Amino acid sequence: MRRAQGPLMQGATFWLLAWSVPLSIAIGYGVGWWLDQRLGTEPWLQVAGFMLGAAAGLAQILQHLRSNDE
Repeated sequence: MRRAQGPLMQGATFWLLAWSVPLSIAIGYGVGWWLDQRLGTEPWLQVAGFMLGAAAGLAQILQHLRSNDE
């Protein structure tokens, strides 16, 4: 059973969740860009990194929603 959170902790949780999506996208895109520079496959790995980062951010949101339902 989950313990009730205060408004400050609840706000911090949502703040972290809001930043996790753009950070996931930026990290995925950055890794893709770096690999594209090394391998000369521009822009394909950037696009793939962006998509993987977006999927990771969405997965974090869904995981948080699922944990709140329990």
